Amino acid sequence: MKNIEIEKKFLVKKEDLIIDYKKYKHHKIIQGFIYLKPAIRLRKQDDKYFFTIKEKMMSEKSLVKDIARKEFEFEISKKAFNDLIKLSKGRLIYKVRYNIPYIYNNKKYNIELDVFEKDYKGLIYAEVEFKNFRDAKNFVPPKWFYKDVSGIEKYKNTALSICKKPKKI
Repeated sequence: MKNIEIEKKFLVKKEDLIIDYKKYKHHKIIQGFIYLKPAIRLRKQDDKYFFTIKEKMMSEKSLVKDIARKEFEFEISKKAFNDLIKLSKGRLIYKVRYNIPYIYNNKKYNIELDVFEKDYKGLIYAEVEFKNFRDAKNFVPPKWFYKDVSGIEKYKNTALSICKKPKKI
């Protein structure tokens, strides 16, 4: 369990990807949201199950681009997941997450490249977590990142989970 997540999210165009992302370690993910504010999420990642609560941090620094949240995550049983996921009312997000190492300014980062499936097939996000606000502010993404969408509501997984059909991204 961790308490604060500092993260930036980027939109990626498949045609701009200059790396063979499929060669990297990956996880199949199914997730649904029971509640949106705060975000109460259930996630199946490969053969593990998680219950997560994410809440916006109310600090001056985090409000600049909404990149920091309080996060509490607990592993749960398969039975608990199967019972609770029904509360998401079938609004599930399917994706494959690839973990891609990236070095910038002598610092190691992990790019989590989310390639969406089913309703959101074709949508690709890259997320990078940071240890502090300074690193997040000074981060220069790889050229194949298309657009910084950190903090933009329509790009959040919570927003995707309530759309019956994908909105134009």
